[in-house]
Amino acid sequence: MTNHVRAPGMTRRRLLEGAVLAGAVTAGLGTSLAWGAPAAAADTSSPSAPADLEAARKEGTLAVLHGDQEADVVAFLKGFSEKTGIAAQEVRMLPGVALPKLAAEFRTGSTDFDVYQTSDSGLMDDLRLQGHVLHYLSPELRRFDRRYKSTPEGYWTAYFINVGAVMYDPRYVRREEVPKSYEDLLKPEWTHQIGFQDASAGSQYAWWYVLQDVLPADYWDRLAQQKPRAYASSTQMMQDLHSGDLKIGGKVSIFQYPKSMRQHQPIEVLFPSPGTPAQSQVVGILEGTKRANAAKAYIDYLLSKEGQQRWNEIQGSYSPRTDVSISGLPSLSHVKLLLPTNFARYRSVAEHQKFVTLWNDIVGF
Repeated sequence: MTNHVRAPGMTRRRLLEGAVLAGAVTAGLGTSLAWGAPAAAADTSSPSAPADLEAARKEGTLAVLHGDQEADVVAFLKGFSEKTGIAAQEVRMLPGVALPKLAAEFRTGSTDFDVYQTSDSGLMDDLRLQGHVLHYLSPELRRFDRRYKSTPEGYWTAYFINVGAVMYDPRYVRREEVPKSYEDLLKPEWTHQIGFQDASAGSQYAWWYVLQDVLPADYWDRLAQQKPRAYASSTQMMQDLHSGDLKIGGKVSIFQYPKSMRQHQPIEVLFPSPGTPAQSQVVGILEGTKRANAAKAYIDYLLSKEGQQRWNEIQGSYSPRTDVSISGLPSLSHVKLLLPTNFARYRSVAEHQKFVTLWNDIVGF
């Protein structure tokens, strides 16, 4: 069933197809990236050792690497610093750009970043396997379902659920015309009028990954004939939707829905059948952090009920915590979410290469 909600009024291709930064993918590894030796770890005692807040405030400015909306992270870090007294700064890079940066740093044996927030949980799990994610058992983990935690837990945890819905502006598309399914996106009236993110976005990879086993094998060739348009961010896509230059957002991060409402822009969202792709946006502490106590304090706050409420209200997204509810979001009670499950396949270089090649062909890169 299609669920319909109305509101008022550097790519991964260059990385994976360009010899992955002079040999980041090496012969014999098959499905893993060669990140180099793990960075020299800080003295973090045991995985369950709590953050020492007094020491954290003396460690210097916490560096958070992320691919989120920059203004949202800035607002969240401001609240974190006010509550804890720990200085923090953010650096925004999508996974396709962050990957070579981290690989290069790890090969030197150290990193300038402390915490990594990414839309690519497969990438984070590969970092875990290569020894580049610190094991920390935050007391907040007990509030999270195992679907939203690494195995074993304590390496990475979801801090929001990103649902990739279909969106459109009703000023330019009539409700009776809108696509109700992924097959409807192939109708001739949507040629040149469907928007997606480009191959550097982890959320776009997750969208394709879960749908490739659901849709017919020839779907992607037929989608390419529609000549969809690629965007570097869902924010850019929304600008074109609200100007009428683009009719359909084929995969739009759910947080754009409340953002449009806050800006008094008409927007409608669809959760097509046979299911809506979603993925966990995950956070972890990078091994080799020079600010281990500050990083732990940040994880504790982000995963706490207060932190989850604040982050997801700022961004307009779903929390993995069942005791956190965000107003203004469509209910998911009747929505079938399609989440990546086979992490060995999901994080594999071969699967990423398959996606990058196919997706760049689809969007004309």
